[in-house]
Amino acid sequence: MSDKFKTFLKRLFSTIISLAVVAAALGGTYYFKNILFCSVLICVLCNLAAVEWFLMLREKETECNRRLILIGGLVYPWLPACGLISGIAGLVLFILAAFICELFRMDYGKQSAEASLRSVGTTVLAFVYPGWFFAFALWYMDPQGSLPFLVILIVFTKLSDIWAYLCGVLVGRRFISRPFSPAVSPEKSWEGIIGSFILTILCGMAILWYVESEFPTVDALPTLDAIELFAVIFVLSAAGDLAGSLVKRGIGVKDSSHLLPGIGGIIDLIDSPAFTIAFVTPFLHF
Repeated sequence: MSDKFKTFLKRLFSTIISLAVVAAALGGTYYFKNILFCSVLICVLCNLAAVEWFLMLREKETECNRRLILIGGLVYPWLPACGLISGIAGLVLFILAAFICELFRMDYGKQSAEASLRSVGTTVLAFVYPGWFFAFALWYMDPQGSLPFLVILIVFTKLSDIWAYLCGVLVGRRFISRPFSPAVSPEKSWEGIIGSFILTILCGMAILWYVESEFPTVDALPTLDAIELFAVIFVLSAAGDLAGSLVKRGIGVKDSSHLLPGIGGIIDLIDSPAFTIAFVTPFLHF
């Protein structure tokens, strides 16, 4: 059994487990008519992402405010979930806290301005990506309206990752030798990206047609508009995946954790959906 096939089986196992958890949350939401199940799942995923950031940065002794990252990542998602604060207000407060902490470290910890500035940048990045981005999923907690669209969005995004991996394994580098992203993620092939684009668009349209037939309250989207939207989401999904690779390469780790065999950690799981959800939300809710 080849290493690539073993990795595929591990990814498949982790994907099935992840889908089972999501299905349980959705089932609880629709059966009990209570958004608590989905809201808790989103908050827990954001919390786990913050813990992974904290552990990665501590292991590599990266210059940043790790305590603030951990506290912010653990507390923030629950505030908008309870209706206590908006996403923009949470980000502003966190950035202010990051700057204030570094001002104290400069005055009383004798830290240089250059080190403090790098610390602010890393601290804010660890809060924003992917936790703050992914927390926008809390805006979709209407079981008869926007929640089905959120499900489509996440499934579409994860399908793009799965198809890219499968197409890359099956036909990668057979026609185009140059990697898709030589510096950030050299294992990704152009064949994988192109194949994933075609298959994901087809799957997305099939899922959209099914949901529109099962949920009459969901506004129908014209076919051409849906294809254009899915194309943009696909690009953002690929960018989110590469952003996750950039973060891990910059810190010097292979995976954010080993929680999900074949995938890595929670950051590896939600890096792409974080991009797509954060992009689509302003157009739907503002």
